[in-house]
Amino acid sequence: MMAELHDVKLESLFAEAKHDLEGEAITARVMSRTRNRLFTLLGGGALLSLVLLLIGWYVFAGPLLEFAVLVSEFLTNPLIDLGEGWLALVFLPINNIASILVLSTRVSLLAWKKLTGTSLIR
Repeated sequence: MMAELHDVKLESLFAEAKHDLEGEAITARVMSRTRNRLFTLLGGGALLSLVLLLIGWYVFAGPLLEFAVLVSEFLTNPLIDLGEGWLALVFLPINNIASILVLSTRVSLLAWKKLTGTSLIR
């Protein structure tokens, strides 16, 4: 009775597809291809990043250097003109705008530490 319900073509298709697959070989091939694609993707990403970095350096290096020079010239302006003598050399480290900014930042961090009880300065 059961033999009558089976389709011959369908049984032949299942019989063809019933062979065993090489499990470890297929897994090794898939992992190898995946690894190769990952390395290719990482290499392409690194190359693209390098190209973008070089383009950015080429485009922005000049203006950034000019800006850094302007900022450093502004921050090293003397607060009081002491001339060219030894007194100017003695007070040179504290006689500029940058030292005021550094000292005020340091004092504000110390005040913050006292107020909150946290340690931001070591």
